[in-house]
Amino acid sequence: MKRILYTLLTFSCLSFVSSSSRTAFCQSTAKALDEIRKIGTGDQEATRASALALQLNRAKDLSLSQTLLAMKGSTPIGRNWLSGIANSRYRAEQNPPKGDLEKILWDTTQDGEARYKVFVWLTKGNDKLKSEWLPTLMEDPSPELRYASIDAQIPTTKEAAPLQKLLAAARHPDQVVDLIKKLDEVGVKVEQSKHFGFIKSWNLIGPFDHVGTKNFDKEFEIEKDWVANKIQKSYEGKNGDVSWSVHTTDEKDGNVDLAKVFSNEKGCIVYATTEFDSPIEGAAEIRLGCINGHKIWINGELVMSNEVYHASSQIDQYIEPIQLKKGKNRILIKICQNEQKEVWAQRYQYMVRISDSTGKAILSN
Repeated sequence: MKRILYTLLTFSCLSFVSSSSRTAFCQSTAKALDEIRKIGTGDQEATRASALALQLNRAKDLSLSQTLLAMKGSTPIGRNWLSGIANSRYRAEQNPPKGDLEKILWDTTQDGEARYKVFVWLTKGNDKLKSEWLPTLMEDPSPELRYASIDAQIPTTKEAAPLQKLLAAARHPDQVVDLIKKLDEVGVKVEQSKHFGFIKSWNLIGPFDHVGTKNFDKEFEIEKDWVANKIQKSYEGKNGDVSWSVHTTDEKDGNVDLAKVFSNEKGCIVYATTEFDSPIEGAAEIRLGCINGHKIWINGELVMSNEVYHASSQIDQYIEPIQLKKGKNRILIKICQNEQKEVWAQRYQYMVRISDSTGKAILSN
């Protein structure tokens, strides 16, 4: 797919250029656009991305539409760079072709952020057009367009029916919580944790040693046993043998407070496992909020790994695509706590849910 995009970008450029010097420049632009789409993390990548962005911002043969189309399938960091370049191209092009932009807006396979940018540009100063388009975007796959559509339709009158309709379509966590509160004000109770689909019941075991944050990648015996589906009743832990305990959270955001369960143990690892009885077979997403280092396995496959401590924690902080089996799916989470003593570094917790690609909850049977 990446090779096809590069070829299309080059062909599109060459179709308007005849001289050999301009052809070479055009190929260089297409290559830079393809490279910035795939940019990764790290200081070296940041330096390379900066150079590529400078080249693309100066490129006279790069159109706004080409930049927006390149956002599809790019890395999160690449998308951020392309978003900035698109803003520059929009300011540089006095009258970008509206027909080309409308094609991007109504092509739901294109990048959601790119499509939202187009929507903002096309409706700028045109409230009539905005009011015509927004109601049609309530079920749009673009999170930004969906949010804007729902936000514009939130009624000022205290009526339950329109709020319930909007809640069914809402996906952004803040918007969902706001609508649940509004429904509560009109006498309609919505169980927040169930609406989001948080997994509330877990089997927990720990603590295991993580002093010096040295064991994030260590494969403890429990990990091997879990993958082989031969879990033992107890294991050697950080301070002696540890065994499994059942924990069910009653928090509306699905939060499992490991600091509370394990007496604020520091420099440690806790494992959590559960079974998710899926009503569907196929593609889904696992969504995690966690302020600590973590790994997640589903049905024996590692699907998520982030060693970050006390940066932030929020609903849907980390999202990874997964494949569900209809029926029983085994989930294992490794949650790692460091040894920081500051007040703000005492949180040791996680929240997990499974959804479709738009963020709609998939509930376990």
